[in-house]
Amino acid sequence: MYIEAIVLEGFKSYSNRVYVGPLHPQFNAVTGLNGTGKSNILDSICFVLGITNHALVRATKLDDLVYKQGQAGVTKATVTLKFRNDPHQQNNPLPFPYREMPEITITRQIVIGGRDRYLLNSRNAQLKEVRDFFHCCQMNINSPHFMIQQGKITKVINMKPKEVLGLIEEVSGTRMYELKRGNAVKLMQKKEQKLQEISVVLREEIEPTIERLRKEKQEYFNFVSMKEEMQRFQRFDVAYRFYSAKQLLQQGTSDFDELTQKKAEIEAQIAECDRETAAAQKQLEDVDTEREKLDGPLQRVRQKKEEVEKLLAKRHSEEKTARRDLKLFSDALEDLKKEEQKLAKKLAEKRASRLSETSHAEAAEEEVKRVKEALENAEKKLEGLSTGGAEAGGGASLREKLKQAKTKAAQLEAEEEDLKTELKHVDEELRQVRAKLNKSGESAAQMTTQRDAAAARVAALEKQLAAEAVDEEKLASLREEMKLCRREIDAAKHEAQESQHELNSWSKIAVRLPRGMHPHKLHGQVFELVELKNDYLDFAKALQLLVGGKLEYVVVEDKDASKAIFKENNFASSRRRVTLLPIQDCQVGKICDTATLFQNRRLVGLSQDDPRVLRCLDVIDFDANRHEKVALYTFGGSLICATAEMAEKITYQPNKRQAFPTVTVEGDVFQTGGVMAGGGSGHVKETLLLWKNFKRCSQMSQELEERARQIDFYLQPMEQTVQRRTQVTRELRLAQNELHNIEQLMATSSAGSEMARAQQLEERRRDCTKRKEEVEAEKGKVLAEVQQLEADVYELEHNRDKLEASLKKEVKVLRQRLKSLEASVNTLQKEIGSFRQELMTLEKDLQSVQEDIEKRTQGLADLQKAIEEKSKLVAEQKAKVEDVRKEIELCLSEAAQSDKKLGELTGKLKKLQKNKDHLLLTLKKHQHLMNDREKNIGAARQEMEALQRANDWLHAEERKFNQPGSAYDFRQLRPETARQRLQALQVEVQRLQKSVNSAAATLLEKTEKDLLALVERKTQVENDKAKIEAVISELDIKKRQSLETTWLQVNENFTGIFEQLLPNAQAKLAQVNPRDLMDGLEMRIAFNKRWKESLAELSGGQRSLLALSLILALLKVKPAPVYILDEVDAALDLSHTQNIGSMIKTQFPTSQFIIVSLKEGMFSHADVLFRTRLIDGVSNVERHALAERPQRRDGTSASDDAAGSARKKFRKHARGEDSGEDVPN
Repeated sequence: MYIEAIVLEGFKSYSNRVYVGPLHPQFNAVTGLNGTGKSNILDSICFVLGITNHALVRATKLDDLVYKQGQAGVTKATVTLKFRNDPHQQNNPLPFPYREMPEITITRQIVIGGRDRYLLNSRNAQLKEVRDFFHCCQMNINSPHFMIQQGKITKVINMKPKEVLGLIEEVSGTRMYELKRGNAVKLMQKKEQKLQEISVVLREEIEPTIERLRKEKQEYFNFVSMKEEMQRFQRFDVAYRFYSAKQLLQQGTSDFDELTQKKAEIEAQIAECDRETAAAQKQLEDVDTEREKLDGPLQRVRQKKEEVEKLLAKRHSEEKTARRDLKLFSDALEDLKKEEQKLAKKLAEKRASRLSETSHAEAAEEEVKRVKEALENAEKKLEGLSTGGAEAGGGASLREKLKQAKTKAAQLEAEEEDLKTELKHVDEELRQVRAKLNKSGESAAQMTTQRDAAAARVAALEKQLAAEAVDEEKLASLREEMKLCRREIDAAKHEAQESQHELNSWSKIAVRLPRGMHPHKLHGQVFELVELKNDYLDFAKALQLLVGGKLEYVVVEDKDASKAIFKENNFASSRRRVTLLPIQDCQVGKICDTATLFQNRRLVGLSQDDPRVLRCLDVIDFDANRHEKVALYTFGGSLICATAEMAEKITYQPNKRQAFPTVTVEGDVFQTGGVMAGGGSGHVKETLLLWKNFKRCSQMSQELEERARQIDFYLQPMEQTVQRRTQVTRELRLAQNELHNIEQLMATSSAGSEMARAQQLEERRRDCTKRKEEVEAEKGKVLAEVQQLEADVYELEHNRDKLEASLKKEVKVLRQRLKSLEASVNTLQKEIGSFRQELMTLEKDLQSVQEDIEKRTQGLADLQKAIEEKSKLVAEQKAKVEDVRKEIELCLSEAAQSDKKLGELTGKLKKLQKNKDHLLLTLKKHQHLMNDREKNIGAARQEMEALQRANDWLHAEERKFNQPGSAYDFRQLRPETARQRLQALQVEVQRLQKSVNSAAATLLEKTEKDLLALVERKTQVENDKAKIEAVISELDIKKRQSLETTWLQVNENFTGIFEQLLPNAQAKLAQVNPRDLMDGLEMRIAFNKRWKESLAELSGGQRSLLALSLILALLKVKPAPVYILDEVDAALDLSHTQNIGSMIKTQFPTSQFIIVSLKEGMFSHADVLFRTRLIDGVSNVERHALAERPQRRDGTSASDDAAGSARKKFRKHARGEDSGEDVPN
């Protein structure tokens, strides 16, 4: 790759667009007077390469690069480099796709105060992309080894051995390694310092701290152990005192309960004696009265029996009549169904016969029509003959028709000839087009195949799209309905979750079933088993205040389940009080029945059905089969009143049997024990209302979800159809675009145009052929018509009489035929009319039968329903008869029993009075014993209550007291011994409590973790250090090997280049220390094999050649496609300058050189010479292609003349014949 041309516009002194090129692939020289802008050409190359150091292009900022900083009307600077690339070059360093491009253009443009942009092949590019492009071909402008300036030669000649070695390192690529090696050494030093710090921390801080904490931890564990032992003995002492008091309480309570029970039994026996005495007395009176009353009811019951038996006989008769009617209806219905089948069969046969008759009639009518037309034509011909001769009659008409027919035949023949001619031309053109298509070969066939395939694809997709139809209106309706349903589901679930959350926060108790227990053993909480009725939702707060915590009771099946669940859930140690209610074992208290409710309503002045006083049971629903006992236990003995006055009057009435706890709707509670509550009830949580709301919302969400599933059942297939339709539409659009593109391609390409033309010609050929066939057929008909007309004219002119007779005969035959056909048609129409009447009659009969069947079917259903009702009435009447019989039997048995009871009751009254006297004496003895036991129980209860208030653990541990093997075994450890040990432990714990460190264990664990982390970090640092040292040792060896190889290569290049620049002189790079290359390299020079001790002996030109040789030798190791030399021959004489040009030709044959020089010897070897001039303050460039001129006989080339011409022009400049004003850089 090399630079083919440079285009400058507005850059420094080049205000106008200047094209510098084309450049030669090898040696290009730029010359001109000072200030004419020759160095600006090199600056423009650096500018495009993306230089960031503006000092290298002799500018302080980017605006300085614009012509006169934009003050002359030029506000932007643009430079374009055009590179010529060889796509077939092996090992081409350019990235893909540039390596395959024969020409690459890179442009950089800056605007005053504006943007700085790059164009890569006329495409906007970033600076990084441009730099990466040049880095691939060794043209890094920020490390420009391919650009040599005067200052660089002076810098190299003054380099020290280490600096010269640094150049070798840079060329070999080991300089980057040195930088990374230095960073690695610094990293190792930091890691070593970190190791020392870790060791100090371990030695001075962590290890002493761990030792101290271990001692404090052991002391703390001893203190904790002693404190736990003290607490254990404290509990033992408290447990013994509690156990002793409880034993005393239990014994006293047992004795007191036994005495109380015996007293109650005696009192109950006395009360029972009184009750039995009163009952026996009353029974005696009642039996006597009832015996007198039994005769009247018995007579009435017998009369009632006769009445119900008569009614039963009547019901039996009605049922029998109805069943007989039902059988008659069924038989009639069967006959009607058979009649319906016969009529339907006959109607079908008639309809089939009707089709045949109708077709015959239609055919006869068509024949009549045809005969009428023929008769009219014959009569017209006959009329024409009878009007007076051929000319006056039909002859003139026939001749006109004959003339018209011949004219038409001539026109058709002319059209046929035209079509033949056109077909010939079309065939010829079609043959030519097909010949062209045959030349195009596979491309035309391929395009045709692609077009046909695309068209088939479009047709298939259109058919598929038509098949995927969907009702958009129904789809939108379903979507909207689903959206609304989802919104309602979310709202219901949200409300249910809020209710459930509030229930869980203060009412719901989580219960876990023991393993193996059936789930039906756990019923749930009370508020879950009952439900507030919809009409009484306002009573939720009243019920909450009245029953209170009972709503939260956990309902279980029996006591065994209660114990197992209580133990499984550890409710004994729960912070929340939990009560379990076994259904089978719970005792229901006093219940307010309906009669008592009526009495209480009358008490407060209300009617029996007034809802202002209600039972709590009346406002709730529950499962009567399973949870009636729970409802009675919770709500059975309480009432709800409208006002506080009613509630107070009912609760505190004198009749205690009718008094019940009451509550008002506002929340005032009245208890039978005298307790009243009311006022601030705003904070009360309405559990029943929350539970009802939760159930309602849950059920609603389930119903809505079911509705959503039903909607989705219809919506999902439609959505799938819409998706398929969308996909098919997308595919159809792509297929149509593809077909359109293929047709456009065929229309624009030559092969496509020929194919389109061939198709048009083929269509034209088919049209012409078709028309030609039509013309030939029409021509044949016309010719036949001409022949017929000619024959008719001849017959008319020569056989008039014969023709007239023939026509008369034909008219007579046709009239007879028409008359016969009309008679047949009339007969058929009459038959069809009769047939239609018969068909209508059958249809009416069938319809009548079907209506009768429908009515009789309905009547049959009504009869069946009536029979069922009558059977029900018969059964009810039988039950009544049986009830009357039982009443008669009861009356008879009661009369016999009354006589027996009168004698038994008299003896019973005497025995009851004697038993009562004995019971009153026994009752007085038990009362004295009960008073003594009550005093002992009070003392024991006070001590237990005091211990329980001070020790809340007693309830949980009580079951372990005095149990063998437990911590409270009072037989194993004597209580006196335990109390002495407790006193000693209390003294020791009080002493140690002031000195122990309670956080020692936690601190020790944390410190041990810190120790482990530090040890791991130390190990990791040591491993990293060892790895880094091993890698550095290995890379040092590879570095030395690479340096030696590069040094030998550079030394070889250095020797060859210097010998060419300065004949009879030798140069080399020698080691300062023969044993170690790393001590540095120095440049040595010899004249005639005599080596100089120092470079100070050399002249300035020799030293410049030596430095230039070294630089070029380094460049040859890592070659770049382009080298730039800026007046490197300033300090050299003419012969040395010529040697540089010759050396470039021989040593760098594959690289492009762009050299700025003022000396003839340099550019005399150049292939192309560019001369800069300054005209009106603007730089211009002239090109001289020296390498293109042929050699002369004397051995000189055109370049010598160019050099001479250049020398003459320089002399003119020296004499002042050309403008020499300075140009801004």
